[in-house]
Amino acid sequence: MDAQSLLLLVLTFFSLLFSAKPFVPSNYFLLNCGSNANASLYNRVFVADSVKPSSVSLSAERSVSLTDKNPSPSSPILYRTARVFTAVSSYEFYIKRNGTGTHLVRLHFSPFKAQDFNLASARFDVLANGFLLLRGFSAYNLVLKEFLLRIDGEVLEIMFSPLGNSGFAFVSAIEVFSAPKDFIIDDGARLINGNGIESYKNLTSQVLETVHRVNVGGLKLTPFNDSLWRTWIPDDGFLVFESAAKRAATTHVPNYQNGGATREIGPDNVYMTAQEMNRDNSTLNGIFNITWDFRVGSLGVPHLVRLHFCDIVSPALNQLYFNVYINDFSAYKDLDLSMLTFHVLSSPVYLDFVVDSDDSGVIRVSVGPSDLSTPSRINAILNGAEIMRLVNPIGLHAKSEKKSIWILVGFIVGGFLICCLAAAAVLLMFKCKKKKPKPPRRVESAGWTQLRVYGGSSYSRMSEGTGTTSPGPNGSLKIPFVDIQAATNNFDKSLIIGMGGFGTVYKGVLKDNTKVAVKRVGNDTGL
Repeated sequence: MDAQSLLLLVLTFFSLLFSAKPFVPSNYFLLNCGSNANASLYNRVFVADSVKPSSVSLSAERSVSLTDKNPSPSSPILYRTARVFTAVSSYEFYIKRNGTGTHLVRLHFSPFKAQDFNLASARFDVLANGFLLLRGFSAYNLVLKEFLLRIDGEVLEIMFSPLGNSGFAFVSAIEVFSAPKDFIIDDGARLINGNGIESYKNLTSQVLETVHRVNVGGLKLTPFNDSLWRTWIPDDGFLVFESAAKRAATTHVPNYQNGGATREIGPDNVYMTAQEMNRDNSTLNGIFNITWDFRVGSLGVPHLVRLHFCDIVSPALNQLYFNVYINDFSAYKDLDLSMLTFHVLSSPVYLDFVVDSDDSGVIRVSVGPSDLSTPSRINAILNGAEIMRLVNPIGLHAKSEKKSIWILVGFIVGGFLICCLAAAAVLLMFKCKKKKPKPPRRVESAGWTQLRVYGGSSYSRMSEGTGTTSPGPNGSLKIPFVDIQAATNNFDKSLIIGMGGFGTVYKGVLKDNTKVAVKRVGNDTGL
């Protein structure tokens, strides 16, 4: 074992030794699906769904409990059973009223062969309260899918809908528990695209699917090391140029009192390790970035990128300035962690960004030196990274429900079209009976003619064909408001020819080259 790995193991020991009181969720459901007995995983007890608590119900007219008769010796007991659904079925979890808000939903799938079912051949959709979580999903080996979604009602329904020739769906285990308050913030993310940086709104209304969770510069972390029972993997496989990065670590427990992060946002081990610029590499000049490529597969789909920072490399405050880039766009310029942590060193913070994947289905994250860095303090760091896909909020329903809805929609649309056709026929009949009116005499004008236009809201006259009428010696003159705007170059001040008792007078030229004078009544409130 090398020195770095030994140091990281020591860090794990220290973080467990000094860990605070564990987080206790308001809602907490762990189900061992298809089993008559409870099972334990990472010291957490999953309750058999056949003897489930009263706060969980199973709606499954046709379901089968399967047991793997030839499990691998290393396979956890939780993954040796499964619940198989041969028709649309669902679990319902009853949510406490004081526990509504963002929840974590984890679905475990461990395929095996038993009786007449080969679970690896299953193909199905999974929905949660109408949101489509998984479309046409199949599991060929052990898969854990994690989602974050907001629950405002008293029930969370997780529905399994078989597809195609497979004719069945399955699940091995389910976790549902409430996340800490402000785990996801509505207006806390920056939208990164070619149009600049904007604030992303209403993030909590989105369903998020975890794609990557990475402990940058550190070892793999299991649910034993995380108060939300998450797994963090090392960043080695994501680094674009490994020689540009150098691992950094500390034995000091992070100071969570002043930063924007908590142990639920990221555990100690994430903030006690990092990658920093490898300035000892003689093949690199002083100006370079550390870059990670995260493959997400979905092209042009928005993702939440959560980056974790903790300054464990600086001897004092205000000595570390660096830039953050996502997909080669500037995401944060001249980042000074001291300013974000209320001038406390080694205090964890995190930043959220929303960005689309590039044309190759990759999200690229880079950190590099800032122009504010002094020559002796050129550096950049990253402690952790999470990539979450924004799930399409348009949900699907069971096939029978979809069929009924489309039938109802068909009746409504058909009836509406019939009414429209009947109304059009009546109008056409009355129009044919009316005589065409004589066209008004064209008003010929030489020089400037005073045109009186009466007041009213400009918003009511913005469309072509809605105009104003002014009495004149030859009848009435009807002019669309857009023509008046065009004639006066949108009431250009250079065209002012006088001030009236009730407004300003502009000169203008109509489309037919008729010169007019226009009085704008009031203070930009009308004409």
